Amino acid sequence: MRYVLLVYEDEAAAAALAPVRRTFAAALSAAGVLRGQAALKSPDTATTLRRDRPLHDGPHAEAGEPLAGLYLIEASDLDAALAWARRLPLGDGAVEVRPLAEAA
Repeated sequence: MRYVLLVYEDEAAAAALAPVRRTFAAALSAAGVLRGQAALKSPDTATTLRRDRPLHDGPHAEAGEPLAGLYLIEASDLDAALAWARRLPLGDGAVEVRPLAEAA
């Protein structure tokens, strides 16, 4: 099953952790579970669209920290995905682990 690890944190933390994040990505790759990854541009480049409100510039919908990046991994189950998420270098931010909706 594929899971996405969504990393929420401020820009300063993301920049400071970039070197150790490369090591984390290398570990995911060496384990054969990494399917993709991406860092996102700064929050001031974001635009949010809501059906009930006009389009507005802004870094995030309703999170305390903006979405900074993601890792797409293959894991046998949620516990295995959470084990990888616990290894992700993280400052004061958060990581959300969510399974992908696979086509049947």
